[in-house]
Amino acid sequence: MFWKKKQPEIIPEVKPVQKREKQQRAKTTPSSTLKKDLNAVRNTAVLNFGFNANSGSNINFLILKALPTMRAVSRDAVLKNPIGRKYMNLSVDGVCGSDGVYVKPAVELDSTEEEINRINAQLEKLFDRWAYDPDKFSLDGSLSFDLFQQNVEKIRVQDGECFIRIHKIKSTIKVEVLDSARLLQVNNQHLGDGTYISNGIRFDTNHRPIEYYFCRFDPVTYSFFTGDYEVIPANEICHYFIADQVGQERGLPDLVASSKLIEDLKNFTEAALTAKRVSASSMAFITNSEQESTALLDADDVEGVTPTYTEYFEAGFIGELNYGQDIKTVTPTNGVDGIDQFTNELMNQISMGLNVTKQALLADTSNASFSAARLTEKLQQTTFRTRTNVLINKVLKPIYVAWLKNEMLNSNKLDLSFSDFDDLICARYISQKPISLDPVKDIQAEILKLDAGLVSKTQVIAELGGDPVKVLAEIEAEKENKEDIQDGNQTTKEGTNDTPTSD
Repeated sequence: MFWKKKQPEIIPEVKPVQKREKQQRAKTTPSSTLKKDLNAVRNTAVLNFGFNANSGSNINFLILKALPTMRAVSRDAVLKNPIGRKYMNLSVDGVCGSDGVYVKPAVELDSTEEEINRINAQLEKLFDRWAYDPDKFSLDGSLSFDLFQQNVEKIRVQDGECFIRIHKIKSTIKVEVLDSARLLQVNNQHLGDGTYISNGIRFDTNHRPIEYYFCRFDPVTYSFFTGDYEVIPANEICHYFIADQVGQERGLPDLVASSKLIEDLKNFTEAALTAKRVSASSMAFITNSEQESTALLDADDVEGVTPTYTEYFEAGFIGELNYGQDIKTVTPTNGVDGIDQFTNELMNQISMGLNVTKQALLADTSNASFSAARLTEKLQQTTFRTRTNVLINKVLKPIYVAWLKNEMLNSNKLDLSFSDFDDLICARYISQKPISLDPVKDIQAEILKLDAGLVSKTQVIAELGGDPVKVLAEIEAEKENKEDIQDGNQTTKEGTNDTPTSD
C-alpha cells in the first residue's frame, strides 16, 4: 500500500563550520625596568667582544648606524654629568696643558750653525706672530694657537672626532673648526669613476679620502639641510680622531665604553639620595577608638564609613588630642646599603673605560701614598703623550706646513728655496712639562744621564722647552761674568795686602 511505502529519509544539510584560526595575540604586558636590565646583561657586549651580528664585519657599519646617537649621548654627559665634565677637562689638561704644544722650528739644512740658528729664530718669530694673533690665525677671530688646541681636544672627547679646515684667503692662512654633526651619513653610494662615499667621506679605490661632504647649516634656525652639501677637498681638512681599528673612517666618543656605567652610577646615587631624604622624615597617624570613630557623622552615614584625618604638625609642636585619639609614628629606615662599595666598583670600571686612573679622574688624594701618586703620574703621562702625538701628526704638523708654504710664497722676508722644503718643515713640538711630584729626584736622574753620556745638555734643555742655543749662551755668559767678578775681587784683595805702610 502506498501508505506503507517507506518514505526517503531526508538528511538535513550540514553546513561546514569554518574553524577560526587561533590568532596568537602577544601579551601587551609592559616590561619592567629590571627585565630590561637583565636582557641588557644577557646581550651585553662583553660576551661577544663588542660586536653583534650587524657590526661584527666592519666597524664602519657600526659608525654608520650608531654614531649620531653616541655623539648626542656623549655631548649630554659632558654638559650634565660631573664625571664626563671632569674627564673632558682632565684630557685637555694632559694633552695640551694651559699653554698648548709649542712649535719650535728646527731646520735641517746643509749650512753653518750660525745660519741655521738665524733661520730658526726668524721662522719662530714669524710663526708666533701669526699663530698667537686670533685675528690672523682663526677665521672668526676668536682662537689663538693655544686656545685652538684646547678646543680641538674638547671636541674630540665629546664627538670622538674634530674637523679643522685650512683656508687660504688673500695670501693668508686661516683655520676654522667645523661641526662634526654636519658630516652626515645618509649619502653612502658608489660613484661611476670607481670611487665611493662612505660615512660622508668620498674615498678612492685605496681608501684614501678625496672629499668631505658637509651639509649646510642655518645659523638662525640651527637646522641642517640634508640634501645641500658643501664639498671640501681632503687637502683642506685635518681629521683629528683616535682610531680603534685599521680602516676606521670616523671617530667614536671616549665616553661610549663607560656611558652605561655612568648612567647606572647616576641612577644609584639618585636612589640613595631619595632613600636618605625619606629616612630623614617621620610620619604619624592619628587613630580613634571604635566608639568615637563615628561620633561626628550623621546617623545615616555611620555604617561602612571610616573617616580620614589629615593634619600637619610643625616642628616642636605640643598639643592635646581629643578624647579617644592616639598618635602612632612611623620612622622609615634607610634601604640603601653598601653605597661606598658599589660606587667604588663602578668608578673602577669607569676609569678603565676612559683609560685614566681613578685617582686622577676623581682628583682625590685621600688615603693615597706618595709612591702611588708617582705611579699614577707616570701612567697618566704615558696615556696623554699618546694622544698628544696624534694631535701633533694630524693637526699641528699640517697647519705648520701650510703656513710655511704660504709664507715662502707671499713673504719677502724669507730667502728660502722650495728645493729645501722637506728640510725646512722640520720642527720640534714641545709639550708642556707637567709639574713633578719629586723634582729633586727628577733632576738627579737627568744629571746621572748626563754624567753617563746617555743624553746631551742640548737634549735636556730642549725637553724642558728651552732654546738650547740661548740657554747655553746665557750659561756661558754667566760663567764669564762670575769669573770676572772673582778675578776683580782677588785683584782688589791682593792690592790691599801689598799696600806699603808709611814709616
